[in-house]
Amino acid sequence: MKKIIYIIVGMVGAISLYSCQKEFLEKPETTGNTTIETVFASSVEATKALANAYRTSLCQGLFDNGGTNIGNGTLSGISGECMPGETWADIYAAYSLAGLTSERSTDNFATNYVAIRRNLLIIDNIDKVPDMDATTKGYIKAEMTGLIAYRYLGMFIRYGGVPIVDKTFVSSDDLAVPRASLQATLDHIVKLSDAAYAGLPDSWPDKSIGRLTKGVALAIKSRALQYAARPLFNSATPYLSMGANNNMICFGTASLQRWTDAVTANEAVISWGKGHSTDIINTGGGTNTANPNALDDYGTATSTPNNREVLLAYKVDNIANNVKMFKFYIPVRGSSGRGGTDINNERYLTDNAGMITNFLRIYYRADGADQDWPKVGDSPRPYTDYNSRMQQMEARFKADNYAHGIDAWNNPGNSVWSYDNINSGVNTAGSGKGVAQSTKFYYKAGTRSWFEWPLFRMSEFYLNLAEAYNELGNTAKALENLNVVHNRAGLPSITESDQTRLRLLIQREWSIEFYKENRRYFDVKHWKRADIAAGVIGGQYEEFRFTFLPGKTNPAITSDIVSYFNANTLSPFWNPRMYLEPIPLSEINKRILIQNPGY
Repeated sequence: MKKIIYIIVGMVGAISLYSCQKEFLEKPETTGNTTIETVFASSVEATKALANAYRTSLCQGLFDNGGTNIGNGTLSGISGECMPGETWADIYAAYSLAGLTSERSTDNFATNYVAIRRNLLIIDNIDKVPDMDATTKGYIKAEMTGLIAYRYLGMFIRYGGVPIVDKTFVSSDDLAVPRASLQATLDHIVKLSDAAYAGLPDSWPDKSIGRLTKGVALAIKSRALQYAARPLFNSATPYLSMGANNNMICFGTASLQRWTDAVTANEAVISWGKGHSTDIINTGGGTNTANPNALDDYGTATSTPNNREVLLAYKVDNIANNVKMFKFYIPVRGSSGRGGTDINNERYLTDNAGMITNFLRIYYRADGADQDWPKVGDSPRPYTDYNSRMQQMEARFKADNYAHGIDAWNNPGNSVWSYDNINSGVNTAGSGKGVAQSTKFYYKAGTRSWFEWPLFRMSEFYLNLAEAYNELGNTAKALENLNVVHNRAGLPSITESDQTRLRLLIQREWSIEFYKENRRYFDVKHWKRADIAAGVIGGQYEEFRFTFLPGKTNPAITSDIVSYFNANTLSPFWNPRMYLEPIPLSEINKRILIQNPGY
């Protein structure tokens, strides 16, 4: 009798693929008595296994799913967006040489194959369920195929070529599966995505919202092809030599065809979306027209469950106190998790994770111009200068952050989000609170502490197209797609025609649009940004410091804040080996897998 052990991966309580309903998923049976026969004896039990597969597949890199990843829900503290938070947090270790060991990565390498095996077991056994119709069984097989593709996509981005496992092993099988080439890994993702697309529906009934659709299969494929086209992989030579194994981290040629393939894949996602009520949210603007509803539209797209811009989200129906990723985001004092559990005792995890000045400069003012922020060494400016310049910032900044001394813009008129309730103080002699602090994912959230992590938003595919068309020399199409996102943000159209300068503007848009969505850490590496070691991932970080009237220390009383200035803070570690992540030493010691260079 073959036993399946369901690993809960740090979560307690009921998890649901539809945030306010329990029809699709109830708590899986985890006593250790679960077998192939019991799981697939009825549709009820099989559906629990299906839901558990979703949970352990889509959590990739979102929280500590095994003990050795550094994300805990957010990579913003190591991506040049924010300070890393408390010094004892796992993510802080990534700033030191000691922290960048071969046992530390952003997804926990081994759990990828735990998830893949679980999904393969369902594919192999779902036909045994006696009270499930053939159509439903076909959908489930396609869903598992798509989830496997999603896991391989994450590994492709992090590690390059990885072992390809396409069946459930038994004890008589040869378990020594070596790393595949980069091309073979990409081909496997594309093959899985195409197979999932063929078997998935375009939509699900309300009680099953959150399950994979044809659009998600297209999205997985397009993201894989986008990363394949970017300079890290799309090159004649690798970032560091692996000798005879260079094909695991580099295609060995730089080809424009990869950008053409990316265009085709991204156009397919957008075309599918337009045919199925899924697209970027823009209720007030059009082509080359700045959207006057930018705060509401962008805030809805990033924060409101089941909005029409999100193709796929990680949906958690749980007590937030038991999910680490919530602890790194909820900024409101007195917030409770689902079920009323107080998370005040964990809210401090956000206190020293303020935005750094380096990233603040990426944002535009609401009129599309660059803001004038003080440089290190400039004379202090009055607090009123800080306040007025913050009020001038673009809608996405206001949706995702609150500034020191100013009530959160993303929940207007709601006392829960007043500065008195959310402020954790401002920097004086210390560091960590930054130029502003995050309210990402909580637009008009009220007292809600949980959120649904967006895994695919439609704005991604427009920016993918802008990037790909620019690399192909099609400036008009690049600007057309870039401005879909830029105009939605309430900003006037970009008209730059120089390819190099436009490339940087597209990357700038990426950084703003997907702030704190775990994208920048990988994007800047795969773009091979020239400044990656000098202020993006490595280099000198900066943040604001504030001064008060003598004897005054309360930042909630803004009349007591005298001035602010810019100061140097952390200098994070960077080494070229970090372009890709290490295979765990525990796996390397089995003498089957080859380590990425430099580890």
